[in-house]
Amino acid sequence: MLTGEARAQAPSDVGQWTHLGTWPISATHANLLPNGKVFVFGEFDEGEGPPVLWDPATNTRTQAAVPDYNIFCSGHSFLADGRLLVTGGHTESHVGLAHTSIYDGATNTWFRGPDMNDLRWYPTNTTLPNGDVAVLSGETHGSGMTNQLVQVYQLGGPGSGPAHTLRDLSTAVRDLPYYPRMFVAPNGKLFFAAPRRATMFLDWYGTGTWWEYGRSLFGGRSYGPAVYFDGKVMILGGGDPPTATAEIIDLNLPKPAWRYTASMSLPRRQGNATMLPDGTVLVTGGSSASGFNTASGAVKYAEVYNPTADKWTRLASASDFHGYHATTLLLPDGRVLHGGGRNVRTMELFSPPYLFKGARPTLASAPGLVEPGKRFNVSTPQAASIRKVTLIGLGAPTHAMDQGQRFLTLGFTVTADGLTVTAPATNVDAPPGPYLLFLVDDRGVPSVGKVVMVPPVPPKARRLVSFSDVWRYDDRGVDPGSDWMLRDYDDSAWQSGSGQLGYGDGDEGTLLTRTSPAQPSVYFRRHLTLDKPVTRAWLEALYDDGIGVWVNGVPVFARNLGNGVGFGAYASASVSNEYERAAVPLSGTPFVVGDNVISVMVKQVSGSSDDLTFALGLEAELSDDGPPPDTLTLVSPNGGEVLIVGTSATLRWNTSGNVSAVDLEWSLDGGANWAPIASGVVNTGAYTWQVPNSPTTQAMVRVSRTGGVAPVDVSNAVFSISTVRRETPIPWRSTWKFRDNGQDPGATWTSAGYNDSAWLSGAGQLGYGDGDEATMLTRTIPSQTSVYFRKKLTVSGTVTSATLSVLYDDGIVVYVNGTPVLYRNVATNATAHAKYANAGSDNASATVALAPDVFVQGENTVAVMVKQVGATSPDLTFDLSLELGISGSSPPAGR
Repeated sequence: MLTGEARAQAPSDVGQWTHLGTWPISATHANLLPNGKVFVFGEFDEGEGPPVLWDPATNTRTQAAVPDYNIFCSGHSFLADGRLLVTGGHTESHVGLAHTSIYDGATNTWFRGPDMNDLRWYPTNTTLPNGDVAVLSGETHGSGMTNQLVQVYQLGGPGSGPAHTLRDLSTAVRDLPYYPRMFVAPNGKLFFAAPRRATMFLDWYGTGTWWEYGRSLFGGRSYGPAVYFDGKVMILGGGDPPTATAEIIDLNLPKPAWRYTASMSLPRRQGNATMLPDGTVLVTGGSSASGFNTASGAVKYAEVYNPTADKWTRLASASDFHGYHATTLLLPDGRVLHGGGRNVRTMELFSPPYLFKGARPTLASAPGLVEPGKRFNVSTPQAASIRKVTLIGLGAPTHAMDQGQRFLTLGFTVTADGLTVTAPATNVDAPPGPYLLFLVDDRGVPSVGKVVMVPPVPPKARRLVSFSDVWRYDDRGVDPGSDWMLRDYDDSAWQSGSGQLGYGDGDEGTLLTRTSPAQPSVYFRRHLTLDKPVTRAWLEALYDDGIGVWVNGVPVFARNLGNGVGFGAYASASVSNEYERAAVPLSGTPFVVGDNVISVMVKQVSGSSDDLTFALGLEAELSDDGPPPDTLTLVSPNGGEVLIVGTSATLRWNTSGNVSAVDLEWSLDGGANWAPIASGVVNTGAYTWQVPNSPTTQAMVRVSRTGGVAPVDVSNAVFSISTVRRETPIPWRSTWKFRDNGQDPGATWTSAGYNDSAWLSGAGQLGYGDGDEATMLTRTIPSQTSVYFRKKLTVSGTVTSATLSVLYDDGIVVYVNGTPVLYRNVATNATAHAKYANAGSDNASATVALAPDVFVQGENTVAVMVKQVGATSPDLTFDLSLELGISGSSPPAGR
């Protein structure tokens, strides 16, 4: 609701705007530096010129040091030491750069970091609890071609890797939209909130694991902002046509779910949302009209949302339209800088109503370092009137996404000379970096903010198992006997693969076999070596439908096992991608010093259940007796990988204590015999190995202290060396020929010789009605029964395996070289153009293995028919990926 019209009201009710004139560049990217100055760089060619440094105290501008490439359309966030990490950049529209750089505002200098795996244009930076930075998304070489690999910029701190290196989350490959709205959630994972409806978590440990978690309510929110406050995420506006709606999800709850809040007074697209010191959400700029950046729909007045009252209040109006490429930035004195836009260089300054309500409380002194888990003293003469202490990450907005702001309310008690404030409990609450500390009094008036640094503090618990780690598993649908959870059980015949493991969801790191009917139980085991006693432990489980966990045969966790733990018993309830964190009871002394085994049973709810999910994480606090021991832990290859003959593979290991050099060996027979790789290697944690021409499915690697003495570690399970390479000739978001005019293309449309030259083309996903399409198709009235897609690919070599994944809504049939290979919601005798699908599916997915012999060497044709379920069906979705195993030395010649 609104409190009324803003015109002719006092600044104490609606605030006040001050026009700052025209700047030399558009403020497309803005950052509040720890020294209180604002660092701004602009759009397109402005990104390779000098950024602007603006001093709010004096309203003066100077030029900053010039980067050595175009940093427009980059990601940017603050590091633990207050420097600014900039990732990606601009070559031309939709074509990025692979560069990383660090800007030091204290010295006005740039430092060049390592190049990323590929180009990135519109990526998001998210600072992690250990101070490293996750870099996500960004287009590479053209529209719709997204860098799907999440990379972590490492700073060398606790729980990190070598400083200024990049760690690939190789099992967290995911197609994400521009500038994904990412936040560190209270469970320590990354949360993807928008702009797509399907929200997700990312476990960033190890090699990474994504899982979907619910859907927001409105739909796609392209160019709509998002904010984080006290464990909650709010998304608002966005879309085309834009919406006035807003939603909140409380990630503190055991089962978070999106809910609508009060709506803004007008729809907004290309607006900015900014957390204010009092905990309210300020919204500025944007357009209420349909279209990408429609100036005729400019919304110039600000609005502020009060989460406690669930109420919007209309505020004063700015002078200019600030839409696409505009930014909004909270300043230390509580004012808000707002400006920029496409070809707009004017800047304005907003003073919120709280600056017109009388004298401000004084934050006389506070420490420069706020260490998580501790208390600190703040001096203020107005201690008795203080009602709130808040901590806000320094802003780093661009393109309606602030990659720096994070709002936290801190607990406090009043003392004789001020306040004793409780810092955030851990770096999960406050990732390392610079923040603004505010005191807010009983009138809602904030003090001037003080810049404080939150340092990285190593967690007491050591992460022992990550979601992406390798497990042995038995998915054959047979009873393994009663001793399968014991430490000395022989699981050598089981297969191995990385998490998450399962089938049916399309997000698996290892695809398990689904029997028919679905097997009631699937079994997993993983060995773990402990060098000290466990004093406390927590596990995280991702499962579907039931789960039981044992440590050395001692049961420690169970859900939905009401029908018993026998092989043939099904789960007693159904869940989908259920996540839970729980303390591990130590009463049964489950852990021992030395070798341990974690054993897990995952159950389906019935024989018709079509998906299964499993991943597990484990953290533990260990007794602290003296210095850390000398250890070596092999990270990769660690079981289940496939290395290709003649390529370079990076051997990685973790280490503690004092191990200066290592020997590396390999085995092709499961560890029966060993051959040297290299001796006396300086212990950097990594070594590049030229994979030998010795194909095997029983390869292992061993790392040891030079001389072959302890500590020693070996791959947890065997991996393969193969001459068969894995290629993805059709990745997600590829370009397809398509026919969406509602007309029958004729009987030969699936054949190689069919002439599709008159068809249109566009990148996936293709469709209409959901707001997340890269290519918008035409919806006829009534809805066309069938839409057609074609794509050519060239194969050099013999196809040995093929995996097809599709995203569809409502029905789909896929052909390879004229042969049907997949049907969903379409009967085999109902593929005629005029037939509708026989069932509806909303953004459904499927992954199937194809017979290799449907492919030929040379040119191949993939043809797809997507069907609507009825004449009134409002949305249609299609995308496809194809992965091939190919024997031979030449890569596919076409895409």
